[in-house]
Amino acid sequence: MPLNHTDKLREVAIGWFIRIKDAEADDPLRSKFEQWLMANTAHQQAYADVSKVWASFDSTRDLEKLADIADQDAFFQQSARSKKIKNAIAGALAAVAIGMAGLLGFQTWHAQPVMQMVAQVETGKMQSQRLEDGTLMTMNTGTDIEVTYYRDRRLVTLKRGEAIFEVARDESRPFIIDSGKAKITVLGTRFAVNRLQKLVRVSVDHGTVKVEPQHTDSATPPSALILHDGEVAEVKQEATKPIRSHQQAADAFAFEKGMVVFEQADLDEIAETLSRYRKLPLVAEKSAPQQVHISSMLKTNAIETFIHQMPEMAPVQIVPTATATLIKSKPVNK
Repeated sequence: MPLNHTDKLREVAIGWFIRIKDAEADDPLRSKFEQWLMANTAHQQAYADVSKVWASFDSTRDLEKLADIADQDAFFQQSARSKKIKNAIAGALAAVAIGMAGLLGFQTWHAQPVMQMVAQVETGKMQSQRLEDGTLMTMNTGTDIEVTYYRDRRLVTLKRGEAIFEVARDESRPFIIDSGKAKITVLGTRFAVNRLQKLVRVSVDHGTVKVEPQHTDSATPPSALILHDGEVAEVKQEATKPIRSHQQAADAFAFEKGMVVFEQADLDEIAETLSRYRKLPLVAEKSAPQQVHISSMLKTNAIETFIHQMPEMAPVQIVPTATATLIKSKPVNK
């Protein structure tokens, strides 16, 4: 009886498994195997059938049992199979049992990074970096970032600071940013991420961006928020749903032009943002219960002037010390 298409694919998948089980991680054969595997979803399904067999092995007795099932045409749930295919499957089962390390080797190989880089931008500097796929990162002062590309995804860890990403579209490898409280996923777009201690702010220039909490132990995790052109979202806690913000998306890109924009920013955000441009940190100390918010636009080369003028904008006082500059809110006289 001639082999049908499914039988042929499984036979090829069996052959691939046997061929790569002893291959080194950098063997060119693995690259050819990956090309075959990714060429068609049917190839992936056929190989998954063989992988399921491997995952079922706990003992020699299990192997013999599975071999019997294969001989009875029950393993692949088909009513007819030639003797040649039955023998091939039985042989593959034995090869899987012997070659589990080979498959683990492939899984390890597939999980290995194909590109890694780190960037730390000095105080008062700004840095642009073009990645190997064409993605452009523009990092503001004080930013600490790590990039790792895998075969199935592109991962960026924003440890500190803010950056603009102009992502090259690659549907087979989503671009994912870990920014502490928030996880941001895109295929191709231009957006900015600002990681502050109290929140993460995501601003989209154009394209579509998915924002979701980074971690949650809840059985029903908060749903993601989809942002489009000109939209902004904030994540204030790791396990809470992102919320839309009234902030102007364009403000997040101002640092490219040497500007800082605050829109109803509290003292914590002002202090943390301006500290990125100074050798001595700016620290907000709240000595009164009222909330102070400031809206302003300033040039990065006028930050010291802005700090000294803050008492004219809000009920605060500026106190220089040897290790930091303090912003203290003052009680409001009734």
